[in-house]
Amino acid sequence: MDEIRPLTASDLERILKVYLKLVQELPADTPAGHLDAQGQLHFAPDIGAKLRASRMALGEMQRIQKSSG
Repeated sequence: MDEIRPLTASDLERILKVYLKLVQELPADTPAGHLDAQGQLHFAPDIGAKLRASRMALGEMQRIQKSSG
């Protein structure tokens, strides 16, 4: 099972900036998700795929930085 790691405000800020960059690339009328009755945000599957790809790319960039530094 994956380990749960608490996020700091700084961590969350970095994550949200990535989300924002992705959303800004989409046409304004692109379905992006919904809020449920409890106020929980659910991203559309396409958004999730882009976010996963971005996360993988960021992880790879970090590995490259560490290996070259």
